[in-house]
Amino acid sequence: MKALMSNWNKLKDEPTLRLIEMFQDNKSTESQKENAFHAICYRFKDDVLKRSEIVCKRFGHDITVAEQVTTATFTSYAKKGGFLIQKANQQDVDDAFKSYLFKIAKNELTNYYREEQRKKNYPYDGTERIITELPVLEGMKLSIEQSIILKAIESLTPSQRTVYLTYSQYEKLGFNLPKKLLQELRQQLGDISQTTIRTYKKEAFDKIKSFTEVMKLTEELSDGKI
Repeated sequence: MKALMSNWNKLKDEPTLRLIEMFQDNKSTESQKENAFHAICYRFKDDVLKRSEIVCKRFGHDITVAEQVTTATFTSYAKKGGFLIQKANQQDVDDAFKSYLFKIAKNELTNYYREEQRKKNYPYDGTERIITELPVLEGMKLSIEQSIILKAIESLTPSQRTVYLTYSQYEKLGFNLPKKLLQELRQQLGDISQTTIRTYKKEAFDKIKSFTEVMKLTEELSDGKI
């Protein structure tokens, strides 16, 4: 949020609760909210930064990370604006609000750590390509289950098959497909939405599942288990 620098200084000495109420009140004008938010940042930024530095050092992070966490903390508060003094454990408003911000900062540090781990373990390298057809399997000996899955894939519509094969090849647990690959996939299938992609994916995987379930049921019937 960008505050009007000529106005926010007028709020420097306002009580913290008044600033919070002004920022969180839907009836406040955008200008009032911006200036109240800037005054809040001015008052509490150093406290959040000091706390972030202490915690970051404990985990081997430097001041740069603490600064990132501090910025993310106020950005998060700006989006939610959910502080309620009635729910605070401390009676002093400033102490209560600092505790509230510290909790946000803790969550943001956790988010930072997860994002760093995600980057380290990111399974994509930019070589991913859309897959429209199965590879040539001539001469390969397939099991009954593999043959049935192959028939199921062949029964899909071209769009369903493209989505199914691309996701089957590249989707990794905990990761979305690369943004570039998803954009190319949507364009290739006629500039469709990601919602339509998800629909094709569900239809395809459901159909494959139904084929394998029928196969298993047939096997159980032939073995006399049912």
